[in-house]
Amino acid sequence: MREVSCWDGLCVGISGTTLKWLALISMTIDHIGVFFFPGCMELRMIGRAAYPIFAYMVAEGCAHTRRKQRYFLSVLGVGLLCSVVSYIADGNLYQSIFITFACSIALIFGLSYVTQYRQVRRSACLAMFGTAGGLVFLYVLCHASFVPGFAIDYGFCGAVTPVMIWLGTTRTQKLAVLTFGLCCISLELGGVQAFSLAALPLLMLYNGRRGTNGGKYIFYLYYPAHLAILYGIVQRLRL
Repeated sequence: MREVSCWDGLCVGISGTTLKWLALISMTIDHIGVFFFPGCMELRMIGRAAYPIFAYMVAEGCAHTRRKQRYFLSVLGVGLLCSVVSYIADGNLYQSIFITFACSIALIFGLSYVTQYRQVRRSACLAMFGTAGGLVFLYVLCHASFVPGFAIDYGFCGAVTPVMIWLGTTRTQKLAVLTFGLCCISLELGGVQAFSLAALPLLMLYNGRRGTNGGKYIFYLYYPAHLAILYGIVQRLRL
């Protein structure tokens, strides 16, 4: 059951949808800094709040969605679209955050299968080996340099952090493992990444509710759309 903070029968705090909008704004500010003001670290600092919120919401989405395959394919599809466009435009093999989260979702659903069929020894063993193999493959994918220029946004720790959040059974546990994951990412990536911890107070206000479901696909479409717009403006200014 979701944890909900209520007062006099009215739910207080921030819904999941509101948190996603805040993360969307943070991400946009970050990307404006990347495209137009690369030397302005303040914009990059603000942008660090996006990943923790989205990572937490991915874990929540996996815990409550009834359409697991559709959820995974939606995230993976946007990620692959971004990858193809990025490669065509710049020959860039850097994989977007949607690919990172697609890996997270695949691991979570693999572990979910293990939990669901733990009484069936053969199915459980196959699922456990499959999940372990997925983790090893993801680690190799994130750290091996057999494909020059290939990298996944936020790396191995970034993909595993939503999985750890999903494994948490209480809000305290979820926030604790998120904090641990953010610290690992900060140590690996350095720079302004430590400012991602500033998102924790916002997540502490999360009331466990999804919020309004209107414009749900905006969160999928906005990422490639706003990058295309920013990229187009930059190319226009260079002419």
